Amino acid sequence: MWLNVTSLANSGLYSSNYGTLGEFTREEVLHSTYALTICFVLIGLCIVAGVLVQITSTLPRAQKQVQSSKLVAILRGHIILPALFGTRRLEPLPGNTGYVPGRVLSISIALYVVLNIIFSAVSFRSFQPNVWFMSSGFELWEYVGNRTGVLSLANMAIAILFAGRNHLLLAITGWSQTTLLTLHRWAARVATMQAVVHSIYWGIISTIAMCITAGSAFLPLRINFYDIYLALHIVLVVLTLAGCWYHIVPHFGFDFGYEVWLYIAFAFWAADRLARFARVAFYNGVASSKAVVEAIPDTDVLQITVFPRTTSGFGPGQHTFLYIVGLGKFWENHPFSVAGWTDGKDTPTGPYPSTSSPLSQSVSKSNTGEPEKHTSDIVTIPRDTSPRSHSHGGPASLRFLVRVHSGATATLQRRLSSPSLARFGGSPRMEIALYNEGPYGGHRATLLPLSTAETVLCLVGGIGITNALGYVQEYATMKNLQRQAGGGETSKMASRGIMRRVTRFILAWTAREMGLIRHVEQNILGEVEEVEYAFWCTGSAAAEEKTGCMEENRGAVPGNLATVKAGRMDLRTAIRSAVEDKHQLAVMVCGPGAMADAARREVVDCVKDGLAICLIAEEFAW
Repeated sequence: MWLNVTSLANSGLYSSNYGTLGEFTREEVLHSTYALTICFVLIGLCIVAGVLVQITSTLPRAQKQVQSSKLVAILRGHIILPALFGTRRLEPLPGNTGYVPGRVLSISIALYVVLNIIFSAVSFRSFQPNVWFMSSGFELWEYVGNRTGVLSLANMAIAILFAGRNHLLLAITGWSQTTLLTLHRWAARVATMQAVVHSIYWGIISTIAMCITAGSAFLPLRINFYDIYLALHIVLVVLTLAGCWYHIVPHFGFDFGYEVWLYIAFAFWAADRLARFARVAFYNGVASSKAVVEAIPDTDVLQITVFPRTTSGFGPGQHTFLYIVGLGKFWENHPFSVAGWTDGKDTPTGPYPSTSSPLSQSVSKSNTGEPEKHTSDIVTIPRDTSPRSHSHGGPASLRFLVRVHSGATATLQRRLSSPSLARFGGSPRMEIALYNEGPYGGHRATLLPLSTAETVLCLVGGIGITNALGYVQEYATMKNLQRQAGGGETSKMASRGIMRRVTRFILAWTAREMGLIRHVEQNILGEVEEVEYAFWCTGSAAAEEKTGCMEENRGAVPGNLATVKAGRMDLRTAIRSAVEDKHQLAVMVCGPGAMADAARREVVDCVKDGLAICLIAEEFAW
């Protein structure tokens, strides 16, 4: 029936419709406002932290003055450096139930969760009589379902952002991938819980996929079956996003803008994948890169030397992802720390004069306030003091030391055991094709303590030597540039180096395989001087070394190899013996989680004792 005459609407019906639409519109605006607030607060805080870090990195002297203040020392000793409770941070909880974030990160996560809880539960009103909802309870539950649904979509987009490895937040803040993945997991958990609340009203298809995704991300599966976990994770996330799309568009069309959050999630995912492809294309060209894989005798460690198109941008503390297409699984990629790099130019890295004096004893205060002497076991190994130089002529290359686990590395080891492979000096070697996607990490903000330190102590455990060797190369290169600096480009490069103030570099390494220690010493550290180092071996070969069996088997000349002590290093002694009066000490830790946590505890004690010390921990957590 057409309304073709002037009529007066029923006042009660008009008021009901007006109030219903007004309250619904108000709630929809609040849904979007709170979702945007969560995004802006979380991402905004990351940007602010990154800007502060960038400013600080350009003013190293100001950074050193700030670190020496009493207030900052208190914050570092009680909030910034310590674990949340106890000593565990990088070491998994008993039963591999998960990791405990540090105090600053835990506080940030707690605030983020509380903010989501508040925004999911406030600012709801009911309008009755309502032309859509016959009761206040039904009306409020509709609003709660819509609110948690919108917030879940927003947090899902945040989770996808933090899961990437090419977004701007990593570049701005310099945070580790481990930190961002921790935020990713918590954003995904919050999004899942909000989806559960939303599904009580609307349905459960996407929510089931989200719950399985979050539930299957437990640590034992990530550690023992990572490739299966990753494939399952991607499939479930795709199913979740597809379910959200077919939940939103058929029901609401494009009228309320719910689909915009999915567009944002798609954009985050696509941008990261496109950036990965760009990195692969830049460093490998059209074809794959060639690599040489060789087994290190008497170890379960492989040395991989990759020959990419260029090594521009590579530096200390970085890692890269390798796609070993020669094994048939072109989609699999795994991160490996960079042990060394050459740019293909004739860049001299020596000579350096060597010294043979042991580290001086240092006096520090114990927890009781009494003076405590620590005698270091670390000495500088005497070498030929005559000038010498060598170059990195030849193609650009990257070097990796890789511990054999299951999967791709185990396959490489099996292929190396084939009797048909050529052997060089008793070690099997083969060529493979792979793609290099990197570099990642090694952000200037992360390495900022190195720019203000006079002494660097690198504590290494096991295969963590791979990461430490990048710093050794950087230090050796910087010392060479400083010796050559007489103005011009060389002088400028020396003044810009991250270790330009470092006058003393100490490498303390504990490993369980004597073969790995000797391989690194003879083939990598053999021409590096002005680096003080000491080795400990926890394996049975340490006892054999004392009898000279190892030297005889390898044809080594007695006196040219460092003494390797049996057992583990004393972290407390190693750290406190490196402390010098009026010198800033930077402690770098590259090793298992338990070792990193123990070193962190010792550094915290030193900070509380008033010592000038800072910590750089190479973080990796599944």
